[in-house]
Amino acid sequence: MIVIASARCIAGFQLDHRTANRLWRLAQQQRVRLQAMDSRQLRFYGSERYNNDLLDAIGARLSEPVLAKGASADDKIPSKNNQKSSVSKSLPDFEFEPKRGYGPYIELTDEERELFQLLRRARKETDLSTTLRVAGGWVRDKLLSTPEFTRTQVGEGRLTSKYVATSMGRQGTKVLASEQGQKPVDIDVALDDMLGREFADHLNEYLAKVGEETHSVGVVLKNPEKSKHLETATMKVGTFWIDFVNLRAEEYTQDSRIPDLMRIGTPAEDAFRRDLTINALFYNVNNGQVEDWTGRGFDDLRRGIVATPLAPLTTLLDDPLRVLRSVRFAARLRFTMDESLVEAAMDRRVRESLAEKVSRERIGCEVDLMFRSPDPVGAMRLLINLNLVRTVYPVENCSDGIKITNELFDEGLSLLSITHEHLNDCKHFPPIWCQSKKSYTTHGVTELTLREDEDARRLLWYAAFLKPLDDAARKVKEIEVSKRQGKKANRSTISKLLVDELKRPTRDSDAIEKIMKGANDFTKLMNAGVDLSAVSVLLCDIRIEDADETSDSGDSKFKCSMRGKTVLSATEDDPIWKHAMEFRLQCAEILKKVGSLWRAALFLSLSEHMNSQLEGEMEYAIEGDIVDEAHEELHKGEIDRYDSFATAMQRIGVIGIWEAKPLLGGNAIKKILPHIPKGPAFREVMEEQEQWMVLHPGAGPEL
Repeated sequence: MIVIASARCIAGFQLDHRTANRLWRLAQQQRVRLQAMDSRQLRFYGSERYNNDLLDAIGARLSEPVLAKGASADDKIPSKNNQKSSVSKSLPDFEFEPKRGYGPYIELTDEERELFQLLRRARKETDLSTTLRVAGGWVRDKLLSTPEFTRTQVGEGRLTSKYVATSMGRQGTKVLASEQGQKPVDIDVALDDMLGREFADHLNEYLAKVGEETHSVGVVLKNPEKSKHLETATMKVGTFWIDFVNLRAEEYTQDSRIPDLMRIGTPAEDAFRRDLTINALFYNVNNGQVEDWTGRGFDDLRRGIVATPLAPLTTLLDDPLRVLRSVRFAARLRFTMDESLVEAAMDRRVRESLAEKVSRERIGCEVDLMFRSPDPVGAMRLLINLNLVRTVYPVENCSDGIKITNELFDEGLSLLSITHEHLNDCKHFPPIWCQSKKSYTTHGVTELTLREDEDARRLLWYAAFLKPLDDAARKVKEIEVSKRQGKKANRSTISKLLVDELKRPTRDSDAIEKIMKGANDFTKLMNAGVDLSAVSVLLCDIRIEDADETSDSGDSKFKCSMRGKTVLSATEDDPIWKHAMEFRLQCAEILKKVGSLWRAALFLSLSEHMNSQLEGEMEYAIEGDIVDEAHEELHKGEIDRYDSFATAMQRIGVIGIWEAKPLLGGNAIKKILPHIPKGPAFREVMEEQEQWMVLHPGAGPEL
């Protein structure tokens, strides 16, 4: 039947050879089924099509649409565009009925209901025939919050971090946070017969007419390089930012991801040009129904599948950025990529197009969104399994002689997986230092735990995945750079990769490197047996806290105690106390460099220790197997060591020490030592003062 359908199309419309081949391949991929012409006619989507647009028509599911719950067989969506091209005129004149009927089951908030009522009133009172459709993520996320589309997450048992089988991103990773149920703040409204700014003007016209406050309209002009292919009108209505934009149809050239031809399109054309079926759903504001013009959106959303509306390879080659968007949504929603999409994503031509047609800034933005998703482990695993990781992270351009192998990324994935998994475990069984209510801070610092600090978590995921690469770079002998070349010439490999290749802000790159260096410093301390000093601090109940007005610490800023008794740090000579202060100095030197990111650095150091226990000792397990109990005990022992260490740091008052001010400033030092020269000697005096302050917390300058 597929052969007959393709032959009829080719013969009837006199397609060129190239288009005929594309049509044939697409028909094979989508397994188009033709029903009897007397009962179920061949349905083509939209109008104003050219020969190449027949690809869209055949790429859809052409069988009779299945009506969803709440819809009747008589429900139809009339086509507003009655003009047809020469090709369209020769086609059977049948309307396409999208799967629909989920509108009554979408639970709208009071604010959303009020917004849609306002839009309908404005449409009616200004005599418009426009059909208003909410498009994209709002519809998808609303459906995912309904019982029918709610999916059960993977179980909470601890899973192995390395597998024999290839994972498509879903299995074997815990979800740290869920985005479902979040209140949307942005809504995209698609219009079928006018530009966005025109409708925004009509809306303000209606508001003025009824005596309500009008809203300012911001117009975002076309900027294809920023993926803004059509003019968008933005205005804030109530609690929402609304983007008004017209439906569109587009065509691509071979050497660019920017559409060569764009025009106002039909709902079907707009749906089929979108990246994924789950993102191609519309909520019809006029009648309260959800429309699935691709015929696959509901099913894919229900089954947890990431798939493209048209042939995957054609979709990805038209705009290679879509391959990264597919990975991101699979990680964000915990969905599985469709097999045909996986096959297309692994095609060499997609990697080449991604490198040639997509700006590095756009790639960097997608990577950052992956690390912000609930499952960054699944996202990075997909990049590796789809052979995209070397294209996304072109380390060769900034390696400085490092031998780049795929093993570096595999090691990064393993470290990221362990880090992510342990942080998730802390959600259920948090140690003292991970409990915000039990946190001890000094110097007026207020901090968040990693569970509470989304930005610190994102930076930690970067650091964990790229840590093996950073370690490899540090093993390479650094080439001396003359002062004339400046600091930029002597930047690290990680800095070049993040800033030059992924176009991330310098502040992000600096923070990620802080975490990596802090992890290295913490690891050195732990390897030197400093955890024994931490145990001594805890057993002797040594505490250093900010003094309050009711304390008996006099003019001191800190309250020091050991075994429940007050200690004068300036004169105390107990060996246990002195040993604890030496431990305090070691910790303070690290914390002054890593600052508020100390939790992320410590987590990364712990993860490296646990990861090293797995390497060489554990046979690869089949995905989903439970980790051997012996290794669980090893992990537990390592976790206990780090928990003691972190809790001891909190007890001795070093959390916040990066905000400490010197007792004597530069001018005061010059008065005491008037002949001290500027430069190394002066800096050495200041450093000696800082060390003394750490060893004698709360002691005044007179000592």
